[in-house]
Amino acid sequence: MRFKKGIFVLLAVFCLSGISCSSLDTKYKPVYKYTDDNGKEIYDWPAGSETGMIDVHGGKVAYRIYGKDKPGVPIIFVHGGPGGTYNYLYKQLCLAEDRPVVLYDQLGSCLSEISPEFQTEEKVKTLFTIDRYCDELNSVVNYFNFKNFVLGGYSWGCMLELEYAAKYNPSGLKGIVFIGPFLNVDTWLKDAERLIKSLDGGDEMWQEVVQCESSHNYTDRYNQINEIYSQNFTDRHKQDSFDKPNMNNEDVFSPKIAGVDVYDYMWGNSEFVCTGTLQHHDSTPLLNKIKVPVLYISGQYDSGTPQAAFDYCSKTPNGEVAVIPGAAHHTYMERPNEFNVILTEYLKRIEGAQNHE
Repeated sequence: MRFKKGIFVLLAVFCLSGISCSSLDTKYKPVYKYTDDNGKEIYDWPAGSETGMIDVHGGKVAYRIYGKDKPGVPIIFVHGGPGGTYNYLYKQLCLAEDRPVVLYDQLGSCLSEISPEFQTEEKVKTLFTIDRYCDELNSVVNYFNFKNFVLGGYSWGCMLELEYAAKYNPSGLKGIVFIGPFLNVDTWLKDAERLIKSLDGGDEMWQEVVQCESSHNYTDRYNQINEIYSQNFTDRHKQDSFDKPNMNNEDVFSPKIAGVDVYDYMWGNSEFVCTGTLQHHDSTPLLNKIKVPVLYISGQYDSGTPQAAFDYCSKTPNGEVAVIPGAAHHTYMERPNEFNVILTEYLKRIEGAQNHE
């Protein structure tokens, strides 16, 4: 099965797929909202999921699955970070009307549990490696034992799923989706510089970033620039992110274990410089090993830029790119209807190819 390389024009996707934004609206199951005894608004997951823990090297990872008995090809989402969490993908639960949808928290993330014997600074760092995260994803795949499946990685999850696919080459893997693609650290950082400079006063802002990073003296202006960057290229529609489900009644990104924050350890404490173990890492040489259909999804204003997506796609034997107008890095929350239409169309083509095998 080969897909034509190129860009989805969204109106063409709607027409070809037979799926409309309005039909997805009717299927969308919103999170359950209630007020606790302290008057705090709590957002919970809709009914119909199964949850549990999966044993992995170093501890247990939490999972949530919807649509367990549905006939469509399953999709396993791989969240970002490192140290992110799966609750950001709640607007994709409508996909479970047709197929199993699996969400899981990686070790070092909100709901995962690290074994007591690894809860020292020295030992916990041995868990925060690309290779071990690949083994962890393999444990998740083996746990569900799907005959066929698709991986959907977001940001850091893109690098992880690519490394996993190249390492294990699982026979059941039928497709890979790279969302807000992060595959090359240096490309990501060069794009961050270019994006800041594209803003009004961008050259001055970038000079401030460079000065603060070199001196390790982070000024109020630096923090303001970081917020400006986020507002333009990470989450342009922040109001659309407020109702995501709570995780243990709080939204914890990269909690510290034995004093170690997996995001800081692997990436660093700045969006504009990588000082962690991922420094200069480039997974793109692995792309030519991936023979299954690959879909890149990038927002028009994404920090995982459309330019990077097209460059990565040029190195991918069987890839295509979809760019979602008006969206930044959180495409799946900011433009969920467009995102879900594109992803559903892709998954249906995967299923169609399976039916002809």
